[in-house]
Amino acid sequence: MNTPIGFKRRLGEELALLERTRAEHAAEEASGRGVPPAARRVLARPGVRRTVLVGLAAAAVAATVVAVPDGRGTRPLHATTVAQVLDAAAENAAKGPGGEPGPHQWVYTATVVCEPGCGRRNSWQRYDGAKSASVGKTHLTGDRDVVILGTPFLPHRAKKVGEQPHETREILSRLPTDPRKLLARVSNDPFFAGGLDPSEPPAPGSGNRHDFLRERPPAVTPGAQFARILNILQSASSIPPRVNAALYRALALIPGTELVGTPMRDAAGRPGLTIAFDFHDRLRTREYLFLDPRTYAYRGYRMDWRGERDFSHSYAHVATGVVDHPGQMPGGPAPDPSDIVELPGPVVVPGPIVVPAPKKR
Repeated sequence: MNTPIGFKRRLGEELALLERTRAEHAAEEASGRGVPPAARRVLARPGVRRTVLVGLAAAAVAATVVAVPDGRGTRPLHATTVAQVLDAAAENAAKGPGGEPGPHQWVYTATVVCEPGCGRRNSWQRYDGAKSASVGKTHLTGDRDVVILGTPFLPHRAKKVGEQPHETREILSRLPTDPRKLLARVSNDPFFAGGLDPSEPPAPGSGNRHDFLRERPPAVTPGAQFARILNILQSASSIPPRVNAALYRALALIPGTELVGTPMRDAAGRPGLTIAFDFHDRLRTREYLFLDPRTYAYRGYRMDWRGERDFSHSYAHVATGVVDHPGQMPGGPAPDPSDIVELPGPVVVPGPIVVPAPKKR
């Protein structure tokens, strides 16, 4: 098979850069300075070179040292390639807790959503998927905030990842842990469809707009595959550790996945490691995955559009826990029954209180 000359030249340059970076890390590792233990373990693994070469061939490598402000100045994070960062994230995920909640326990989640104004939301979802709850006001309580309890409103005709926590966990547990096989399965199963792939044509009769609720075709483009993996990390409240690890390694196989070389903050204002994907579409869509800089754990996502008007939507996963009652905080007491209002029928859980962004002058 003939390989374009430009690609050969660029691959050679990136391989040379990789060798220089490995040499620098070898020197740092020998001195014991500046390399976090997780990074030393990743660099010492015999399979790292093979993983990184896969990322190079996919043009998904960025060599950088990310400077992150932490209140005491700026400290460097020795994150050399997107493949190594995602491999470290996989190692962290594989060591996560393997247990799951009981069917009548509740998964508590605290999130910050910006679109573009930002607001925090506390929500609860019963693990069997039968009930959901959030804090808000109803016509029954006036101006008093209460825990609004009801059955989830599910707008999709087909079941989707995250809508039923226990069912989602069961389906995820049957996924292969080989990253390539997992990526193929996720790309073809409509259960995991979600988000937006700008490379798809708009829905017929939609006025050139994309329909987030319509059934999506198999994910055949790198952008659609990236969006599906991100959708699982975002939507599933309980992921088996080995499958969670395979999700991060599958991301490293997607051409175009890259490590952002400049500091970025998530919707909650926290600095950290950022993985990006550029869709190269007419809206100049760019999607980001945020990771904790120390543990590599999932923190949230962001999507930017640069079309006729700029728009950004971001979501930060701030806290989570398993509790026994809706409205209960992890480690806290059960709420007073007078603070819980159950509404009959499907309920659209109120969103966060959003402070509008200031208008441009």
